[in-house]
Amino acid sequence: MSTSPPIVEFEIPERSGEVLCVPAATQFLAVAASNHRALDAAPVHIGGVGLAELRRSAGSAVRAAASAYSAELGIGSPPDPGDDRPLIGTGHQPFLFHPGIWTKHLLASRFTGGATVVNMPVDCDAAEDVGADAPHLDGGLAIVRETLLRADADVPYEVIDPPGEDEWRSFLQRIDAHLQMLPHRGVHDVFAAFIDRTTGLRAPDIGSFLTLARRRHEGPTRYVELPVSRLAATREFRRFALHIITDADRFAASYNAHLDAYRERQNIRTAAQPFPNLSRDGARVELPFWMIHRGRRRPLLVEPRAGGYRLWAGDDEVASIPGRDPEEFDALAIRPKALALTAFTRLCVVDLFIHGVGGGRYDRVTDGVIAEFFGLTPPRYAVVTATLHLPLSEFDPTEERAALQRRHLELLHNPERTLIEPTEEQRRWIEEKWQLIKRLEDGALTRRERREATQRIREINELLRRALAPERERLEHRLSALAEISQASAAAAHRGYPFCFFPPRAVEALVDVIMVGADG
Repeated sequence: MSTSPPIVEFEIPERSGEVLCVPAATQFLAVAASNHRALDAAPVHIGGVGLAELRRSAGSAVRAAASAYSAELGIGSPPDPGDDRPLIGTGHQPFLFHPGIWTKHLLASRFTGGATVVNMPVDCDAAEDVGADAPHLDGGLAIVRETLLRADADVPYEVIDPPGEDEWRSFLQRIDAHLQMLPHRGVHDVFAAFIDRTTGLRAPDIGSFLTLARRRHEGPTRYVELPVSRLAATREFRRFALHIITDADRFAASYNAHLDAYRERQNIRTAAQPFPNLSRDGARVELPFWMIHRGRRRPLLVEPRAGGYRLWAGDDEVASIPGRDPEEFDALAIRPKALALTAFTRLCVVDLFIHGVGGGRYDRVTDGVIAEFFGLTPPRYAVVTATLHLPLSEFDPTEERAALQRRHLELLHNPERTLIEPTEEQRRWIEEKWQLIKRLEDGALTRRERREATQRIREINELLRRALAPERERLEHRLSALAEISQASAAAAHRGYPFCFFPPRAVEALVDVIMVGADG
């Protein structure tokens, strides 16, 4: 198997126009080929099938399913299911994400001449608040949130109906009202074009609806889409799931051990980061899968029994299976959690997976599980992102604010240092204060004398501050103004504005930088 590369710390680019690409994009096809050779040669079986055979079958199934889904949405260039070119994948939750995530899609699209490229929207993730941040200008610049829909924390995208035309139009108009207030018309013009392109969208669910909206915005791109709900419906995914279900104790032990080790290395104290450990409930072991049960996402647990396994969606028993064939749970809506999704995708489907920074970090846990549980050297993956700001004025008040805060503290506690020309009376107070400080430092005072000296120092400070009241007022006024400027600066440099505020050519320009070998 290939030698693992040295660990790289993935960091989000800070400045607009900066990119991160590891390894260099010029190496993507070579890395994909190396991964393909190593995995095909691995003497490993998953669910009773050799890995090379499972990968061939999964690749064909994914191409066919992606072709069918993309044809339903009227997007992409459907690949031939028998295509033997490299398969490159990426994915993210299907919300209105920022251009850094969009960069992955448009970069991957550049490889459609030599590979099949599939984006996998994670529609089994919880939708919760689907909306967009927008810049709002009303005296000062601030970030506001406009919401398209809200859902309970256990309701995934795949079961939520798309918005009606009036609901979608109202959401867009609320955002547009904010953008029309900006002095730079370019942002509004880009969004107005997005509104026009997404009029009359038809899709089976909110995830597909937002995927189609993105594809309408980015124009003619050749990669295909396959939501995770449909990926999880393939026989190959069910075989992968069965492999883990029948060895759940060992998998959970490996999963939890590598998560604990990652948290320790990264000094993470929160047990839910990057995601929670798998739990036990008596004989039941939590699996790295969800089940969509009664329209909600429930943790899937397994309990061994004589002659097979019981499966539980939360507290509800949903199936009893022998555990010999993936078709045994075809009727169950089993979905992968994050680690299981990338493990299956990287091992069984694609030749190269393109992560963002967050996925690139947590997949180091996946690497450990792949090595221990599956007995494989993990295939390499790529990490790609970028930072792109809206063309809004930006000012960083950090240094000025820090200097003013220092002077404000000095004015409060050492006002004598800020008096330029103290009066004779003020000089006497200052001299008295320093004599009191010296006596306190000498340590010869009784407790009562120390209290009296400290109280007198406070009185002197207050007397001196009265002469500085105008300057103190000016300082506090400027600090208040800087707080507003800081809010405006944060709004101007906000990285989370949605892709539909940016023209595709702006992100394509970042992809051009990446394609010539820039690595951040």
